[in-house]
Amino acid sequence: MLRTSTLKRSTPLRAKAPMKRGTAKLPAKRKTARSTKTMYRNLALLKLAEGMPCKLAIPGVCCGDVTTVVACHSNQSRHGKAGWLKAHDWATAWGCQTCHHYIDQSRIPSYEEKVALWEAGFMETRLSLIVLGKWPYEAEIGYMAVYGASA
Repeated sequence: MLRTSTLKRSTPLRAKAPMKRGTAKLPAKRKTARSTKTMYRNLALLKLAEGMPCKLAIPGVCCGDVTTVVACHSNQSRHGKAGWLKAHDWATAWGCQTCHHYIDQSRIPSYEEKVALWEAGFMETRLSLIVLGKWPYEAEIGYMAVYGASA
């Protein structure tokens, strides 16, 4: 049915008080500046993983392909991981593509198992870097701050 005339109101609108206009409340500003998180970044340390053997070497998972080995950052907050921030570059373990995927994305192992596997790989990686003479002094400072002792 097509209507040819406009709708007519049977009773007039009730008059109300107009809306009160006010200023929008903005969140309070910080009184002190946020402290910035200083992250240890070392691209040369990350590049050392290329062509090295996988130190995670997870049984039944590791492909052993040295061409896919990368520096796998820790997922633990004690190593500087927070939200979208990666952990410090000293907190890396050399891992092949499949081991890295297993540690980062797989739902099979529990968090505790993942931490144990990563920690073992990290200790192997650190010892390899010390033997090669490539473990930076700054990285050792970060390591000692977390673990409390040098190996």
